[in-house]
Amino acid sequence: MTQEAKLYKMSDLVRLSGVSKQTIHFYLREGLLLPPIRTSKNMAYYDESTVDDIRFIKELQEKYYLPLAVIKEILKAKREGQDLGEKDHLLMFNQLFLQARKGGSDEHFDEDSFLAKTGLTKKELHQLSLIGIISQPTETENRLFDGFDLAIARALKELITMGLDLEDLMLYGDFLRLSRREAELVHDRIFNRYAGEKHQPLKEIQIRLEKVKSLLTAKAYREFFINHRHHYGTEKGGN
Repeated sequence: MTQEAKLYKMSDLVRLSGVSKQTIHFYLREGLLLPPIRTSKNMAYYDESTVDDIRFIKELQEKYYLPLAVIKEILKAKREGQDLGEKDHLLMFNQLFLQARKGGSDEHFDEDSFLAKTGLTKKELHQLSLIGIISQPTETENRLFDGFDLAIARALKELITMGLDLEDLMLYGDFLRLSRREAELVHDRIFNRYAGEKHQPLKEIQIRLEKVKSLLTAKAYREFFINHRHHYGTEKGGN
């Protein structure tokens, strides 16, 4: 006779892991934890692996100071059966996603606090969420924003104040999707190749990727202003 897997309620997860309900909901929203088994709209159960995953996340944050973007990839690899016992393996993930560490913290904010810290209106926040630049709300009752959301929202608010419209910012939703695709590409092409090796190649790859993006941006601006100046000169000469 096989023993049935033990299932836990949210209150059990909080008690066993020492992590708050809000933070666990945030982990679920960000895809760090596997979705629960729902028996009704308001009732969900989690298996034992969820408790282990929450403890693992907490350990990686406290012991290695890894950001959640890195931890998410580590959990994915762990579920796929990869060996994550070596410290160097964890550090390689951190090196691969170095930019994630620079962008923001793992501190979380509720909506009222987020609006107060960024200066956004509720309408602006709603529009930025629809575009996909700011984390979108979920079915959980407490919507939380992280340090990335905060840094991005503050920068976007400054642009709005300078005269850009919300509609103008829609293209940055495409940029975010492109960046996610780049992260997948780097992971798929580079991670396995350098597994078990020193981390310097990953750092060098990131530096060169940033250089390419910077040069492409400069090229686009240069071409635009050259064409714009030529167009302006033609109109002026015609008059």
